[in-house]
Order: sequence, then structure tokens, then C-alpha cells
Amino acid sequence: MSEAKADLPLLSAVFHALGAEIREINQANGWAVIQPEEWADKYKIPGVIALIHSEASEALEGFRADDKANFAEELADVIIRCLDLSHGLGIDMGAEITRKLAKNRTRGFKHGGKKI
Repeated sequence: MSEAKADLPLLSAVFHALGAEIREINQANGWAVIQPEEWADKYKIPGVIALIHSEASEALEGFRADDKANFAEELADVIIRCLDLSHGLGIDMGAEITRKLAKNRTRGFKHGGKKI
């Protein structure tokens, strides 16, 4: 599987469709959604990043409680919030993930010299 390359158009289409659905659900439920022009807002983007972080922390708590179902749900929340943010800013996450995987493929074994 490590040799497999992602099909960029398909991956981009899937992430775009998920982002659009997330945005539609959030708007229907009365939640604010990020607009591309809000990139310069010094509070909105950091606020969404904090919410992403809180979902990751909730996943950690699910792990600590040995609650795999909650852990999985919270990981889904992390991805949902990331896609909501990226879609709102017009970021093609399929392309970004593909680029990042290509970059990671060139890095050495345990690059950076960190313990973990």
C-alpha cells in the first residue's frame, strides 16, 4: 500500500463533497461557517483551530477511558472540523494531503531526531 499513489482528482472530489456537506449541515444547524475573506480575521481561524484541538483532546479522553467508540467519534469530529475549515477557506485538501504524503515519502527514517 505504501507504493500506491492517491488519485488526486478523486481524492479532491471526495474531500470537496464532504466539505460541502459539512458546511450545509452546520449552516442548517445555525453554526457559523468560515468564509474565504475571514482568513485575515485574527480571532476566527484561531478559534476554529482551538475547536479542532478540543476534539483531539476528547479523543484522547476516549482512549484514556478505553472507550473505542467515543475515540472513533471524536476522531471523526477532528476531521469534520478540519474539512469545515479547509472547505470554507477554499483549500483543496485532496491536493494538500497528496503533496504532504509525497513530501513525507522523501524524509528519512525517524527524521528530526526526536524521541517520539
